[in-house]
Amino acid sequence: MATCATPEFTSLPPSQIVPRLVEQHIYIASGSSFYGVLRERGQIHRRGRARPAARRKPPTSFEAKGPCQVWS
Repeated sequence: MATCATPEFTSLPPSQIVPRLVEQHIYIASGSSFYGVLRERGQIHRRGRARPAARRKPPTSFEAKGPCQVWS
């Protein structure tokens, strides 16, 4: 948990934290173990600057009775 809370890794998901630690010759746990620890502590949420997926309305349907009547 302390590793995930450092400024270097705060905004990264475990799938990016583990390879970066391995590059530094540090192995703490697997990616799935990181996810498990974060889940236990209630820290499994969107990490990073990307926005969460937006809900979109389903497209409205139009009826064409001939060619070139409906464009989308």
